Amino acid sequence: MMRIRLFLCLILIPTFAVSATAESGNWRLALGYAFLSQADEIKDSIKRLSRDSGDGGDITNTSLNFSFQPYYQFSNGCRAGAGIGPFIMLWGDARHFQVPVNATLGYSFFKDRDFSVYCRAGVSYHVATGDYYAESDPGFYGGMGMEFFNTRSPHIGFETAWDAAEISLDPGARQTHHKKIRTGELTLFLYADF
Repeated sequence: MMRIRLFLCLILIPTFAVSATAESGNWRLALGYAFLSQADEIKDSIKRLSRDSGDGGDITNTSLNFSFQPYYQFSNGCRAGAGIGPFIMLWGDARHFQVPVNATLGYSFFKDRDFSVYCRAGVSYHVATGDYYAESDPGFYGGMGMEFFNTRSPHIGFETAWDAAEISLDPGARQTHHKKIRTGELTLFLYADF
């Protein structure tokens, strides 16, 4: 519970500081396909833990690789946003559900031109539950991206990001420590921005 309160404080305080000092801007809603580099590591680890506990280890991945990243673009170039997704859902002899959430502050360069670049940084946390889930630890989130057709709607964008948030899986009977996994260690996001 303490981690959740700390996470909320880390999100809200910088967001209010930026919004109090910036000029007016507009909301943008980025929706698109996201790829997490370590999503297969979750499936393989849960499959191994399921097999070690005597189950068959039959796991099906029905993940939804969509992510929603709304943000407020201030007229001075600053941006403040939050994001959710993609959803990881594993079913079968064991189940696991996980969704990353993040809050970031950033800056857009050349935002009034057709092509612009941006960077953003903040905090990420993976909300998870499942048979072998133990805990989640928040982590640094940093991303850089580019947007095309920036003066028209919808914009098209691509982002690459580093997500240091981790989840821990319960050890099997023969193991003594939790296995920590950074599911979104490298995150790629291709989106349309409305």
